[in-house]
Amino acid sequence: MSSVPLLVSVIGLLIVVNGLFAAMEIALVSVSRARLKRFENESKPGASTALILQDNIDDFFAAVQIGVTFVGTLSSVLGGAFAVDFLAPLVMAVGVDPSSPLGQSLAILMVAGAISYVSLVVGELVPKSLARRFPGRISLVLAGPFRLFSKIMRPPVRLLTVSTWAVLRVMGISRSHQGVSVTSEELRMMASELVESREMTPDVYDMLVRVTRLSHIRVEDIMVPRHRIVAVEVDSRKDPLLRRKIVTTYRAHPFTYFPIVETTGENVLGVVNIKDVLLHDPQSPSARLLRPAVFTARGQTVDRVLATMQKKDVHFSVVVDEHGVIDGIVTLEDILEELVGEIDSAIGPELARGRHIKSEGVFVVDGQITLHELKGRHGISLPSSKFYSTLAGFLLDHLGKIPSPGEYVDYAAWRFQILAMARNRIKDVKIIRLEPEQED
Repeated sequence: MSSVPLLVSVIGLLIVVNGLFAAMEIALVSVSRARLKRFENESKPGASTALILQDNIDDFFAAVQIGVTFVGTLSSVLGGAFAVDFLAPLVMAVGVDPSSPLGQSLAILMVAGAISYVSLVVGELVPKSLARRFPGRISLVLAGPFRLFSKIMRPPVRLLTVSTWAVLRVMGISRSHQGVSVTSEELRMMASELVESREMTPDVYDMLVRVTRLSHIRVEDIMVPRHRIVAVEVDSRKDPLLRRKIVTTYRAHPFTYFPIVETTGENVLGVVNIKDVLLHDPQSPSARLLRPAVFTARGQTVDRVLATMQKKDVHFSVVVDEHGVIDGIVTLEDILEELVGEIDSAIGPELARGRHIKSEGVFVVDGQITLHELKGRHGISLPSSKFYSTLAGFLLDHLGKIPSPGEYVDYAAWRFQILAMARNRIKDVKIIRLEPEQED
């Protein structure tokens, strides 16, 4: 009986060790690699080791299972060793002879139940709960000891790892296959949870959502369409009236950048920044005012366009279609608005804002408003197509002809009525919210 306290202490220690294995397993899986990288940059002890364990995650899992299995088996063996002697009085109290097979089995079951309960609470549930709450801190503290344990148990760890790879190969899964740790949708959900817990402001959340959706927005969804481009038309790069034409255009449309095009309107000679005109020596050739034009193909996503602008250090790009014909222009401000929302400009046109008339739910928009803008500004979602990107394109596709003022298209809870045409182009569209009976 004198050895019973020692055995109980050893079993308790083994249960605690089991808890460390359980905690480290959950912590290392839960902590993000980005956080460990930040810890490493901050020179926090254990960060580099934790990253090594993540890089060799299969070896880490094998080491954890070896430790858990060994500790659990040893606890059961030690518990069975003192079960009969320690619980003899309790077995006798229920009227069973401790030395009989029934008494011995009953004592072992009682010890096993007690050890299992304590192991589940102290050795599994509590450590894993702590690991979920403090994954970074626990990973840093336990990374060193676990790295040492993995090295000591290297032979059996490698055997288990290789066996795991063999089974995965039979299942058709390669060793190098890595699942996506966090998708953009999961990132938005995580950010939403941060907003609910007040650890992130709604404005930052909105910006994050916009950033994650840049790769799904096409340049034609945000560009200024061709018929709205304010350009300076010249005969050639050496046009003697180039400077005067630029200044005249600026006085009528005070923008920062202007495309310089030939009189035909099909050939872009370059781009001019009004600041260059103001700082330019009148005695120098006017052709020096022109900067090389950067072209973007229709259909490219906004994130790729932004990357090109950053690489070439430009604020302005000309969008062309598959035939090389000018389709529109896109500026850095257009892309910035996709990140931070609408930027009001004192000199900007009221394109696509919509103005309420007569009553709530009735407003007029420009026919060239893109479907992307229509959804963002007014919450009206229309089906997209590779054949059109604007409200006018949507209406032409549904009507199947060049419409006349007064014709309309009903879709979902909205009526889109054509107010005005500019030759063959839909100029203004009245949008009316339909009443439930009208929808039927």
